[in-house]
Amino acid sequence: MKMEQPIKSETTIGEIMLKYPQLADTMAKYGLKMTGCGTPYQDTVKAAAATAMSDEDFGKMLGEINTAAAKMDAERPKERPATIEVTGNAVEKVKELMKKQGVTGFGLRVEVKPGGCAGYSYEFALDDEKKSDDIIIEKDGLNVLVDPASAEALKGAVIDYVETLNRSGFKVDNPNAHAVCSCGSSFG
Repeated sequence: MKMEQPIKSETTIGEIMLKYPQLADTMAKYGLKMTGCGTPYQDTVKAAAATAMSDEDFGKMLGEINTAAAKMDAERPKERPATIEVTGNAVEKVKELMKKQGVTGFGLRVEVKPGGCAGYSYEFALDDEKKSDDIIIEKDGLNVLVDPASAEALKGAVIDYVETLNRSGFKVDNPNAHAVCSCGSSFG
């Protein structure tokens, strides 16, 4: 019986980097650029590879990254507790936004998406739909909704809301971010 491969030709570079950031070195070894503004996060791994390698090398790379990804998946605990902290300032700002918009029963959806000059960016939205696999963090009557892949990237992070003369908005202090863009909204 053949094992299901976690990474397929149509998997995007962004999806791979979000779930398996350790594979960047292997992919770079085969000629794919995996950091900075030039990384093709929205491209499928096949489309990105087409510009950098032969079909034969692509097959070798795909086999190598699938072997590594399957091993990572097998070693991951099945239940990963969400250790994301949300500050009172963030909760109060969301409640204020809901009041201004005249809505109730919404939560704050926090997602990590491929993109930005450092590799990933944070997206925040009011959401009234809880997905079956969402991790829900309750803070002072507000539900913060996080999908499993984003929760992995946010493990140990603190989500705050700041207002200064230079900037106002949600701020994420993320211990998993190895590089942060100067704009403050992108990390890698």
